[in-house]
Amino acid sequence: MPAIADIVFQGERFQCSSLRTLYHPLTGTLVVSDCHFGKTTHFRKNALPLPEMATNKDFDRLALALNQFAVKHVVFLGDLFHSHENREWQMLSDFLYRYPYLTFTLVKGNHDILPLETYKRAGITVTAAVKINNLHLVHDIDETEDLSGPFISGHVHPGYRIKGLGKQQLSLPCFFAGNNNLIMPAFGSLTGLALIEKLNVDDRVYCFTEKQFYRLP
Repeated sequence: MPAIADIVFQGERFQCSSLRTLYHPLTGTLVVSDCHFGKTTHFRKNALPLPEMATNKDFDRLALALNQFAVKHVVFLGDLFHSHENREWQMLSDFLYRYPYLTFTLVKGNHDILPLETYKRAGITVTAAVKINNLHLVHDIDETEDLSGPFISGHVHPGYRIKGLGKQQLSLPCFFAGNNNLIMPAFGSLTGLALIEKLNVDDRVYCFTEKQFYRLP
């Protein structure tokens, strides 16, 4: 079973999932960041042999995430699709059509370059930000000059390095909660990690494996 960790950020209760999603029970909103669907096909076209099974695994994991909670709304927090349209876009469209009872919103990220009509045909509403009470959901907080926090954001693909005895080290994806910003882990399997450090004593780091969360002091 996927692991779940409860987190309170700026007075709002969320549930972090080891499926790399964030759920807001009060509104039934599931937040998913940096899926980068289409990346496998994009790079295979350019002679980089990325494993095709990664795409299927991501769709399977997204299906699990949609059934893990009582989801009503899905917010893709930027970089839903990696680049120009390829065959994986049709796979994504077919996947979303299976959930006519859900609403899908895309907070536009730097990789989201497809025409607006393409998203509309797939049932996706595109916007610059989504608001949950006092929280602004954005892709990249560095591109939000006209908004004030607090924020929930993506873009960074955060990871944290855990150090053990005997110089052992392990890097894991994480949810990173600072004073004004909760950073989502990247959903896509082929996105990599950008290792971050705690800058303030109140920063909270929730690292995870598939089956367990680790709250770091």
